[in-house]
Amino acid sequence: MIVKAIKIKPEIEEKIETKHAITITEIEDILLRNNPKFRKVKDCYMAIGIWKRYLTIFFSYNKNFKEATIITAYPSSKWQIKLYRRSK
Repeated sequence: MIVKAIKIKPEIEEKIETKHAITITEIEDILLRNNPKFRKVKDCYMAIGIWKRYLTIFFSYNKNFKEATIITAYPSSKWQIKLYRRSK
């Protein structure tokens, strides 16, 4: 999967920053530059990647524009880190 653009609603960005201490810069670096591991989850996608820490990002994807619309992001759990390491 190739992500060329990221959209995030201001209220979602604020929630992710205040609740999980994750900045939009971290999300952008993982999705655009750090080769995350992608997985389809019901009607959206999950990406697990490393920036300064492991992060899990849920987003919807527009194939035409290669655009990810962020739903949520948080520090990865132990099983998500194992999943990331296994899929290398």
